[in-house]
Amino acid sequence: MASLHSKMLGSALIAALVLIAVIALLGRPRESTPPQAVSRPAEPPAPVAPAVVPAPVSRSKGQSDWAFFFRTGDTLSRMADGSTLGVVARLERAHSFPDGSSGPAYVMRSPGQGEQVFDADELERSARVESVRDVLVPPARPAAGTAHH
Repeated sequence: MASLHSKMLGSALIAALVLIAVIALLGRPRESTPPQAVSRPAEPPAPVAPAVVPAPVSRSKGQSDWAFFFRTGDTLSRMADGSTLGVVARLERAHSFPDGSSGPAYVMRSPGQGEQVFDADELERSARVESVRDVLVPPARPAAGTAHH
């Protein structure tokens, strides 16, 4: 009898496992195949027009009250490559440029090229101070009403 009992128990376990597997397969959502895309012959890419970079517009031209950033005596260099531009020789509030416009300008003195004139806004956006001019600071005065012994 014991062997019949173990055979029935084994058969029931196998049947239960098969039933669980069938339910798991049937209960799982079916994966649908994605619709096939209609293939068209490849079109050549449209030609890309070169990007037109407008020249920077000077904010200083035509201005009569431009606040100069650099001062006479400052040694300037280009931000892009670090090359020395020269020393600020003087500031001009109304310089006449070759294109017919006028505005504030820096007159730079460099050892090899003499004097060159730069639009104030363009130079301030593209140059940095290498060394600052010597500035004499007057000695501090004693405050009024204090006595020195």
